[in-house]
Amino acid sequence: MTLFTTGIAAAETREERLAVATEYNDAALADTDMDAMIRTMWEPLVAQFAPTATDDQKTQIHALYVETFEPRMTDLMKKQPEVMADIFTLDELQDLKDFYATPSGRAVMQKLPQVMQAIQPEIMVMVQETLPTIVPKVQEILAPAQ
Repeated sequence: MTLFTTGIAAAETREERLAVATEYNDAALADTDMDAMIRTMWEPLVAQFAPTATDDQKTQIHALYVETFEPRMTDLMKKQPEVMADIFTLDELQDLKDFYATPSGRAVMQKLPQVMQAIQPEIMVMVQETLPTIVPKVQEILAPAQ
């Protein structure tokens, strides 16, 4: 079985994988709510460090984040097909593209920022609670041998 699947994978060209990855990525980008994704970047910070921020302040912060990050995030996302073509097989890319062409697949892309928003505060707490313990251990590992 391994020889058979290896032969199929070897018959694929990077150009074929890149073409499918690009189709998938274009569809995913079209369904990505970039505004909501960017909101997930700043809302947890404001909630934690400035819980009394006014709506006007939040609007200004959001505008700043959109101006700062939207072009960069869009550029990064447009580079994904190159990486995907190197990591995924043609069949995997086709399956991804096919899934995201379905209503459920589009819903995943549209709702992903909500998932990120829901877990982001817990991730921040976890990182903040863990850093004091883990940083000294990392420093110890990286310290030159004496």
